[in-house]
Amino acid sequence: MIDKILERIDNLLKKANCETLVLGNFINKKIKFCFDLLLRKDDMIVSVKIFPNIDNINPDLISDIKSLSQILRSKPLLIGIRNRYQKLEDYTIYIREGLPFITLNTFENILTNDIYPYVLAKRGGGIVFLDGLLMKKLREKKIISRKELSEKLGVTKRTVCAYENERMHPSEKIAEKIIKILEHNDLFKKINIFKWNIRQEKDEKEIIEEFELSDFESHVQDIVNDIGISSYWYKKGSIPFKLSLFSESKNEKLEGFYPLFSGIFEEQNKLNKLNFECLKLFNDLFHKTSFFITNNDVKIPKTYKNIKVPVVKIKNLEEVDDEEEFIELIKES
Repeated sequence: MIDKILERIDNLLKKANCETLVLGNFINKKIKFCFDLLLRKDDMIVSVKIFPNIDNINPDLISDIKSLSQILRSKPLLIGIRNRYQKLEDYTIYIREGLPFITLNTFENILTNDIYPYVLAKRGGGIVFLDGLLMKKLREKKIISRKELSEKLGVTKRTVCAYENERMHPSEKIAEKIIKILEHNDLFKKINIFKWNIRQEKDEKEIIEEFELSDFESHVQDIVNDIGISSYWYKKGSIPFKLSLFSESKNEKLEGFYPLFSGIFEEQNKLNKLNFECLKLFNDLFHKTSFFITNNDVKIPKTYKNIKVPVVKIKNLEEVDDEEEFIELIKES
């Protein structure tokens, strides 16, 4: 089912002239990433993930989705099929762990008809975002006072005022009454999920401690600290790289160089051509710099080198004294 949904989304995006990267096309199904598809249109970057059940989500996956969104300055598009009780409804946003989930039909309407969701799911029923200014104009045009409308709705006059000022949002039942009384079916205020504020509560130290770095990874982290650049580590398998790097400098010349993305190979038997291919495609789509940090005795096969992802030996990284030398090393690699 997920493959068919992805194919449908990919086709929709291509018709909208978006660049897309569908990892499922070439990745072993055992490997789980925090996105099923990446898209880019102009300056907008979106990561798409499909969830069969939005009430059964791995917390680590959610954490990686949030961190990837912050690092790429992208937005997650989370498509849900059902919750623990039933299928998700169209035109509705469901919130889980501070992230918005919508149905495939809702996304298709956003993309093709510019129709955004207007219902926010809540326990006991959803609330509807109405255009308060339009509601007020329609009410005054029909010469209906706030008191009269409140009596028809079974709410207080103060509540009607709050609806019109958009300080409160009516339930779906009340919204249906307002639409019927004012005889206007397009009273909805659209919720733009691409402007959703994604919050990541964890700090860098917590991420490193949670990740439980190996001796080799800890050595890489020490070098990064000595160079004076910031780092962010990821859970295994959820993102096609393990480490992202940022500058602490305010130099405007570095604006396009960071963030950097790196894979880690500390043993020869951990080499995987798939990792090179994923990182290369990721790099091409987002025009970012990606590379691999390897132990000194790891040998890269010639077939891997043709993929053209830079490889940095740990011994060369150890010789770097500052950020300027680090940038030169990456460029030369």
